[in-house]
Amino acid sequence: MADPVTPKVRCANDPALYDDIEFCMGDKSLPGTRNHAYYIPRRDIVTFPRPAAEPASLDAVAVIPSTSPFALAADKKWHRIDLVPNESEPECDSQGSYGSKTFLNKITLVLPGTGKKVTGLISQLNNDDVVFLVPMANGKCRLFGSPAYQAELVEKQTFGKTATDANTTSIEVSVTDEYAAPFYEGVIETAYGEINGATDELATT
Repeated sequence: MADPVTPKVRCANDPALYDDIEFCMGDKSLPGTRNHAYYIPRRDIVTFPRPAAEPASLDAVAVIPSTSPFALAADKKWHRIDLVPNESEPECDSQGSYGSKTFLNKITLVLPGTGKKVTGLISQLNNDDVVFLVPMANGKCRLFGSPAYQAELVEKQTFGKTATDANTTSIEVSVTDEYAAPFYEGVIETAYGEINGATDELATT
């Protein structure tokens, strides 16, 4: 008689992927983000890449490799926004019920100032569907966007009361995803060249 506990089908969540998680003394784990991020409206994306359906190891489960970059519509580019240093904190929270759990990936992007251009930006974003790539302190870009779920954006401006108060614009991004803010290692096409998503470095000019 077959063991009733043994699954009759191969699970997509392969238990063979589980492995030891080790940390070597002396290694650096840098917190925080860099002082900029990239964004693009979803309608400008032709192909929305995802991590491999059958990853070879834990390292690949939540990674979009360089061989599967975003494909953009003709003449469309990612846009860069500068951020207030040390103010933008990403979070990934598990959500949902057993069997259908996902992640809620969140980040609050804090932009300097409340001038015309940044005010115009949040006015445009307020009812749009936008995808964000945010470089961490180590240069690795994390994706806040999903082909299955629209990002929820909450924009806010703080004008301050005194000379020492903050005068900033913030964009709160939250999006449901199967993965915890996937790593994106593909190219980021911008108006000033191609950025390597694995290092946040300019590849071509």
